[in-house]
Amino acid sequence: MTTESFIERAQALIDSCYEYETTHQDAGDNYSHLASEGAFDYDNGESRLQEYCDEMGIDLTGIDLDRLAEGVIFWGYMTQGFDYDAQKRFLVSSYNVGEVESEVDSSDIGARFTPYLIDQLNKRTDAYWTYSTRETAYFYINASESYWDHVCDADVIRDLIDQHKEN
Repeated sequence: MTTESFIERAQALIDSCYEYETTHQDAGDNYSHLASEGAFDYDNGESRLQEYCDEMGIDLTGIDLDRLAEGVIFWGYMTQGFDYDAQKRFLVSSYNVGEVESEVDSSDIGARFTPYLIDQLNKRTDAYWTYSTRETAYFYINASESYWDHVCDADVIRDLIDQHKEN
């Protein structure tokens, strides 16, 4: 094999990793627990929820906002982030993908890692590579323009309110 074929295999790994981290639902679901661990409260979630309900004409009379917020976080779901949401879902929280690190085994590209190969990978692929051992290296990609949104549909919020009123 030539250095060029190693570079092509490495770039394919980079592209696959980027696609996974920015478009696959299970990658987005990895962020879903963060809202209940403080991100919702940190981003003034309850006041944003109240404003959203006012804008959507959802009556909150007699509703415990803390309990509603818990339900919204629980029943919300992750979706790829977009600058505009035509569906007008409530944004529970948003998470930037940022920098992604991936460990690469030498068998993945068909060559042992050397300082020369790492230098070539840094010059000729879309990632920054670091040498660990002859069998292992790491690459880092910047996905800071991508993010995942934790959202909840207005119909779900209405259903939660109806359930709260029935109890």
